[in-house]
Amino acid sequence: MKIIIHRGTHEIGGSCVEIQSKKSRILIDIGMPLIKKEGDRFNFKEYENTPGPELVKEKVLPDISGVYAWDTDKKRIDGVLISHPHLDHYGFFGYLHKEICFYLGEATKKIIDLTVLFTPVRGSISNCHSIQSGKSFYCGDFKITPYLMDHSAFDSYAFLVEAEGKSLIYSGDFREHGRKQKAFQWFLDHAPEKVDVLLLEGTVLDRGVKGKGVKEFQSETEIEEEAEKLAKANKNITLLYFSAQNIDRLVSFYRASLKTGKIFIIDFYTAHILDCLKDFARIPYPSKNYANVRVFFPYWLCRRITEQGRQELMYRYKSYKITKQEISDRSGEIMMMVRPSMLKDLESIKNIEGATFIYSLWEGYLPDEAMQKMMRFIKGKKMKFYQVHTSGHAEIDTLKKVVKKLKPGKIVPIHTFHPDKYADLFSQKIELLSDGEVFVV
Repeated sequence: MKIIIHRGTHEIGGSCVEIQSKKSRILIDIGMPLIKKEGDRFNFKEYENTPGPELVKEKVLPDISGVYAWDTDKKRIDGVLISHPHLDHYGFFGYLHKEICFYLGEATKKIIDLTVLFTPVRGSISNCHSIQSGKSFYCGDFKITPYLMDHSAFDSYAFLVEAEGKSLIYSGDFREHGRKQKAFQWFLDHAPEKVDVLLLEGTVLDRGVKGKGVKEFQSETEIEEEAEKLAKANKNITLLYFSAQNIDRLVSFYRASLKTGKIFIIDFYTAHILDCLKDFARIPYPSKNYANVRVFFPYWLCRRITEQGRQELMYRYKSYKITKQEISDRSGEIMMMVRPSMLKDLESIKNIEGATFIYSLWEGYLPDEAMQKMMRFIKGKKMKFYQVHTSGHAEIDTLKKVVKKLKPGKIVPIHTFHPDKYADLFSQKIELLSDGEVFVV
């Protein structure tokens, strides 16, 4: 069995791993980078009009034979596994040949479909196989077992891949301080020990090598408690900026709204996400069962959907609609989800001076132009700005816990800027690879 990490040996994001047997080939993830080689933030708008073959030549797309729509004269890859619905793990899926089968969680497929509908992301998955945690399946020669993991993305998986008497585990992105700790423990209890190779994410290693029981990140419960405290301390509206797809975070803020007696306002994009995921987990969504959940209809989002001729998407939640006037009149009773594209709407809402603004995303997004416009608005309205966030990735003691339990023969660093730090953490042999390098298991 051979492993080729096409992207991810020395960076976070853009994950793409090829695994080969004598007869079969699969990909795990086909992600979009977070940064460019020179260190600037990756912005796909700079490349969206560039033909796919040119993107391969420019090394924006990984150079992999038999996967792209234009690659018709080569043997097609057997399948593509998607670990979770974050763009840095699936964002280039639209360039793949339509006949290739995707293997992904049912909820992941729904989230990707909604992302395409509501955002500039383009692509579709017409040929797919739904995966379930702990249930093995075959793709070509490979026996694959997915394991549901605790991560900031809903429906995230690690994969055990077996072929030709060899085995590897791809950790994907994971943690144990979220709301799916039981899933992480189930993985530890059921994943096989002594696999030949563990491809292990190391997103947080830039924070230094701590270990020794040092707790690096807040839990989602602690996020909930902090949001509750901040909302109680201010009699005005509480504004929340976080990812609509971070369901753990949404639940944390929703629970804080219940404890403070606040109306919990989401936009209709988020309403669609919650509605499509309600059968997979117990989560709040616009319904009679969650009376304090109301839906706002932002100007730019409504305009985008109208231009696509999909106005019916807005009508679905009209009975839960809250207007700018009602928000203005009841500002002290409200906890409201916002984003920079809603600045035009916020400027029309009254009585939000001195509001509490909670920023709950990676701080690396703060310098973005749109967020800087939002920051100027926050300052102009004399709002109180707070960063209340926790990582979606494993702290160092959690990484150690995985390695101690699985006892892999070798560890391959992935999804990290600091592969050199693995040797300070683990006694196993560390294989430091380069992007595109062939590693024989």
